[in-house]
Amino acid sequence: MVGRGTRLFPGKEEVLLLDFLWNTEKHELCRPACLIAETEDVAKKMTEKLNESGEPTDLEVLEKEAAEDVVADREAALAEKLAAMKKRKRKLVDPLQFEMSIQAQDLADYVPSFGWEMMPASDKQLKALEKFGIIPDEIENAGKAKLLLDRLIKRKELGLATARQIRLLEARGFRHVGTWSFAAASKLIGRIAAAGWRMPAGIIPATYQPE
Repeated sequence: MVGRGTRLFPGKEEVLLLDFLWNTEKHELCRPACLIAETEDVAKKMTEKLNESGEPTDLEVLEKEAAEDVVADREAALAEKLAAMKKRKRKLVDPLQFEMSIQAQDLADYVPSFGWEMMPASDKQLKALEKFGIIPDEIENAGKAKLLLDRLIKRKELGLATARQIRLLEARGFRHVGTWSFAAASKLIGRIAAAGWRMPAGIIPATYQPE
């Protein structure tokens, strides 16, 4: 029907299409770009460029330009996503670093035994781990996620250093911050912050032990 309406004829300048069944929400009109583009993304980009120029254009040249634009857009989007992920991960601690910091051999040597333990970690577990300050991407299975969450909850109850405190202080050279108390870690972070995030005089991170 659309093809019949858009067929050229002397004196015919426009066509009015009345869509009483909202078919335009389910179907895309076939445009010149659809005749040559290999993918839907390239066709959409070609149509955008045609609408911007408003002038007749060589479709093959336009298709090449559109394909290059689509690749560039994808690379830019990927770079932005990776940067966001990198920024997010900088605020979290790697599970292996956490295990070494709290000297938890049972976590490091964990091997799943039951079927449910071998399943991938659930979204709920991964979100909980990230909330505790752990990078969730490195957790291999549901069993390890549960064991790690149980340990994190227990440490909070005992008033021990958090994963974020471990990340911040160990990045500055302090060792086994996971064995410190939450209060001791907070006190030292406060001193470093008060010094403009420079190391306070008299403190040697590699040998420092909290009071």
